[in-house]
Amino acid sequence: MSKPQASLVRTSPVRKSICGGIGLLALALVSGCGTVKLVATPNIPTPLIAKIPVAVALYVPKEFSEFIHKEKRVSTDWNVDIGKGQTAGITRLMTAMFDRVVLVDSVNAGSQAGNDIKAILQPSVEEFAFVTPQDAGSPFFAVSIKYRVDVYAPDGRLADSWGFTGYGTAPSQGLSGTTPLEQAASLAMRDAGAKLAVEFRDQAVMRSLLPESALPPPAPETTAPAVAPTPPPAATSKAPASPPAQIKQPSANVPKG
Repeated sequence: MSKPQASLVRTSPVRKSICGGIGLLALALVSGCGTVKLVATPNIPTPLIAKIPVAVALYVPKEFSEFIHKEKRVSTDWNVDIGKGQTAGITRLMTAMFDRVVLVDSVNAGSQAGNDIKAILQPSVEEFAFVTPQDAGSPFFAVSIKYRVDVYAPDGRLADSWGFTGYGTAPSQGLSGTTPLEQAASLAMRDAGAKLAVEFRDQAVMRSLLPESALPPPAPETTAPAVAPTPPPAATSKAPASPPAQIKQPSANVPKG
């Protein structure tokens, strides 16, 4: 009688990637020690918006393109790399938002990029914050990233600045090939990108750069309808009061003698 052969179970590369990513994060949370290194790459689609009819220069400083958030909690060192992903995302967004975008290596290089350059834009990360399931007592990771875009005049003078924040959450037991914290960070960058594409054009500094032909028409003035003066009440003529009727006194009958 032949012995039953043990069946061979093959694990697909996708399953290995999922198990490996979740296992790495779970091991760090359970053991409470070691270093967790993550690289978040957002999937930011090209926005379907009307381009702003202005040529700008984009300066991406090293602090932005190589940004890595480092934080130690309990005995775990967290390293979340978002520099490469956010640099590619904001470059793609700016190209879709403006008529022409020129990459420069300084905020003072705007005049070298062309006479049609109206402003130099410089992005920066003001704050990166995240919450783990252990922190919040919920089965989710949450990330918030606060960005700022400084707007410089072509001569390098700071003209204005605008801040915006992106938020992202991901379940702790997700099915994607990335770890939940990577996914939450990617969603936060995508949310920030959507706000930049939609809201930046409405800021006062951007409106000041637009040609008059591109400005929205002013709202028509509404005038209150003229109100005719109320005429004074018509004088009512009263008939003169008739004299009171005279009451005739009965004549006394005097008996004749």
